[in-house]
Amino acid sequence: MAKSQYDKKFINIELKEEVRLKEAANPPGKRIMDHIIWMDNEVIPGAFYSEVVWFWPGVIGPPEEMRKKPGLAEHSHPFDEVLAYLGTDPKDPHDLGGEIEFWLGGQQFNMTKSFMVYIPAGMKHCPLKHISINRPIFHFTMGPGTMYTKDEKVTAAPQLKDKSKYFVYHDKPNLKLPEFRHPIPEKVAHRLFYLDSEVVPGANFYTEALWFWPGDRPKLKEGEIPKGAPEAHTHSFPEFIGFFGSNTKDIHDLGGEVELWIDGKKNVMTNSFLAFVPAGVVHCPLVIRRIGDRPIFHFTAGPSQMYSL
Repeated sequence: MAKSQYDKKFINIELKEEVRLKEAANPPGKRIMDHIIWMDNEVIPGAFYSEVVWFWPGVIGPPEEMRKKPGLAEHSHPFDEVLAYLGTDPKDPHDLGGEIEFWLGGQQFNMTKSFMVYIPAGMKHCPLKHISINRPIFHFTMGPGTMYTKDEKVTAAPQLKDKSKYFVYHDKPNLKLPEFRHPIPEKVAHRLFYLDSEVVPGANFYTEALWFWPGDRPKLKEGEIPKGAPEAHTHSFPEFIGFFGSNTKDIHDLGGEVELWIDGKKNVMTNSFLAFVPAGVVHCPLVIRRIGDRPIFHFTAGPSQMYSL
């Protein structure tokens, strides 16, 4: 794993040991999945829960057999949760490259497109079944609980009758970014999803996700901050900022270099990473200084109905 300069107070590039031990129990010789990062209050004090995973093709049974399996059992959480599955075809990032069966509030959904779903606290969800995986699939999930816990006694908030409205498949139409954020040209990145309370009524969690594409970019001088890079700012809510490489042979290899300033300190990252920025902590500039020959996935998220200061 390449070394990076990073502040352990805010940035995680490692997998939590308990999760690492569980992965060791996978069937010998079978690469079913690889955890990249696990985040919670034990990893970084004050952080909320998140995990980031790669799922690999070629190791599960025929689709007709997978539909008969029980899958991950139905449950609920005392916190809101966001769950996403993303395809990795650069020619069509919205093609999932497989099929996921997911139950939300007692309704079944079979997904073949990249998707993100918002799950309110207390809402029953799952079974979750991987029916087919034809290409590597990138997955992340998170929620503003300090630890991953289940609580079947939590009363769900008022729910939308049509559970399909909790799913997000595209960027927010006519998205207007604040002044400290600048639009990213389409040739540089592809915006996949955007979630807030206007996209999913009542959502209490902001999330956006995109792929950054490889390609020629202007060479920057040492310490130069390019025009259009996100400027220093704070939020009234805590935030995750994550960047993840797509080198399937080394999932921790970012395949580029990202410079992220947090609390006045520069962090230069060449590993896949997840940063936790507490409410009120100054962060940015954020500069993608280099992208190799593979796309880099990026998401930001925070427990807020809207993205704002």
